[in-house]
Amino acid sequence: FFQMILTVFLSNNEQILTEVPITPETTCRDVVEFCKEPGEGSCHLAEVWRGNERPIPFDHMMYDHLQKWGPRREEVKFFLRHEESPAESSEQ
Repeated sequence: FFQMILTVFLSNNEQILTEVPITPETTCRDVVEFCKEPGEGSCHLAEVWRGNERPIPFDHMMYDHLQKWGPRREEVKFFLRHEESPAESSEQ
């Protein structure tokens, strides 16, 4: 059974974070649900690497995603953004 821990920052100042257990079945939506407050509205997960921020689609498999970063994974930070994802809102 493979499991990783994904650190997700809950605010811009990187002082508040949560650690999310990731398995091969974990989707981005699972991570967002795990991190957000009960009853909180639309949130999305964003990855930031070298100053570039990108929203991650809800149906993305996070384990595979992290594997693809390989050794660079240490350079990537994940943030919970307390707003609807630009990607998701354009699809509706």
